[in-house]
Amino acid sequence: MTERRTAGAVKDLARLLLGHASRYRDGRLQDVATRALRDDTEDRRWVVHAVNASLRVRQRLDYALRLEPRRVLSRLRYPFRGRVVGGEPSRSLSLLCPTRGRVRNVRDFLTSVRRTAVAPGRIEALFYVDDDDPDLAGYRDLFGRARRLFGEIGRCELRVGEPVGVPAAWNRLAEAATGDLLLMANDDQLYVDRGWDVAVDSRVGELTRLCPDGVLCLYFDAGQYPEGGCDFPILSRTWYETVGYFTPTIFQQWEVERWLFDIAERLGRLYPVPGVLVEHRHYQDYKAPFDATYQRHRMTREKSLADHALFLRTRNLRDAEIGRLRAVIDRGAPRISGRAPGADASGPAAKPAPSAVSSPVPPPVPPPVPSPEARPALRRRYAELVDELHAAGLGEQAAACADSAVRQGLWAHPLQRPVDYRPELPLREEYDAGAFWFDAHLAENHTRLLKELDRFLDAGRFGAGDTPGHGWDRLRLLADGAWTPEAGRSFPVTVSVLSAIPEATLPPGSAVDLGLLPPRTRVPARCGPSNAVLRVEFGLRVGEGARVRLGNSRAAWPRGGCLVFDGGLEREVWNDGAAPHVVLSFHVPHPDLSPRARPSGEAPAPDDGPAPPGRGA
Repeated sequence: MTERRTAGAVKDLARLLLGHASRYRDGRLQDVATRALRDDTEDRRWVVHAVNASLRVRQRLDYALRLEPRRVLSRLRYPFRGRVVGGEPSRSLSLLCPTRGRVRNVRDFLTSVRRTAVAPGRIEALFYVDDDDPDLAGYRDLFGRARRLFGEIGRCELRVGEPVGVPAAWNRLAEAATGDLLLMANDDQLYVDRGWDVAVDSRVGELTRLCPDGVLCLYFDAGQYPEGGCDFPILSRTWYETVGYFTPTIFQQWEVERWLFDIAERLGRLYPVPGVLVEHRHYQDYKAPFDATYQRHRMTREKSLADHALFLRTRNLRDAEIGRLRAVIDRGAPRISGRAPGADASGPAAKPAPSAVSSPVPPPVPPPVPSPEARPALRRRYAELVDELHAAGLGEQAAACADSAVRQGLWAHPLQRPVDYRPELPLREEYDAGAFWFDAHLAENHTRLLKELDRFLDAGRFGAGDTPGHGWDRLRLLADGAWTPEAGRSFPVTVSVLSAIPEATLPPGSAVDLGLLPPRTRVPARCGPSNAVLRVEFGLRVGEGARVRLGNSRAAWPRGGCLVFDGGLEREVWNDGAAPHVVLSFHVPHPDLSPRARPSGEAPAPDDGPAPPGRGA
């Protein structure tokens, strides 16, 4: 028993260490991290300690090699950039930051604010900590020395109260805030770019001339989404006083920001503050250790999915908030009644009136079409959510989420949701395999390919094999256009046959997979990563009862033949038979895509998530 647990711990450690490469960070990695964090027994506790040691080294190197050079460079550039972005009236800024168990993080956060703000005296930084926090004494000591450590910042204040959860803590801080702008903050953030406060002034001044009502929602680049994307909203006081709260408290945590960004997008009042990086050092991006605070708030994907299901069911409440804000916009005059910057905040604060949920719901506001720059990040976010909802068995909520994305113009059809989306390409669920020359080529070599597969399976070298219910077991044969060592050792015939298909093996980033679906297994619905390719699955050993849904149609794999379909189409696979089902899969360029526009670079990921080189998990 102990040996099995030790072997499992070693496997978890290896999987977690692979997460240092972004290609291996997926939902399965989150499950491994959750298992490791929950199992605090002596023979597994070392797993988290080892991973955290590697993350601390990575964090220090990232700061030294990326963040600090950017901060220094921004400081050198600011005198020239300040002439462009300066000139706007200074606005008071309120940083609202719930925190727990992270005294050192708070010190680093405040140090970054002090070092990068041009006028830190108009900034207030408010923190909420639970009265049962084991590090409460450390917090009190830090804030007792705040004037000496962070004296340039206008106001640093610690508020201690009962544990109320992160959303409610943000609201309590907002009630005490005096700023013209309320900035959502986290204790795992670092402000990097010099003059971020002046950039906010410039952006708000520009937008106020366009939107004199003052209803604004902004955001910085948080360094979390490669294609950009919204994170940590910045709300104008007009917004806050109109709706009566900073963040909704009906969620556990995960959909709080999405609630605000959804309202802002549909109002057409969501704006970035360009050129400013506020680094979010989140453990899911391997930018911070897996500490006790992450364990407390982000233990399961089930909670995240429950929050998103609630988000989908409460669109009418967001419609009501849009109605309130729209009324202010139609009047065209701002509502600002916050205390003057630097005023004494110890007395009773003017508390905004809460929204009345029973208010009449105005007609839905058509969502604006996102800008081309924002679409890739939004597509990725929606695609991940829809796939996770399907994986959790929440098909109705997944469909509603996909429909919402289509209404925003991200895709044309809810059953075709690739992140790499080419709207000019026609949508067809299935293609005639006989129209592709390689179908006959593979059929001619089916017997040879099958013998080679049988030898490999008989040796017991293909993962779980007959274990039901765990999903596809994949073996990567060709990775980034190069055959893997396993392919050369065990599949020389397959390498020879597939090398004769240049469409499958020559494009940059090409990949070939061997996929085994155990008996009595269903793979939840999901979409492929790109509609710029066609997915080809050759039926090596077609199991009785193996079927696939492609969009709205059902299909089966021909024995010794190809199934060809749109690479971005939603598909759902199941094997109700008693024997494993095995296919050979690859991608070819879409026939309607011009050669100049054909994809290059990274290969599309497998349908059920990325597979590591060599034996799949």
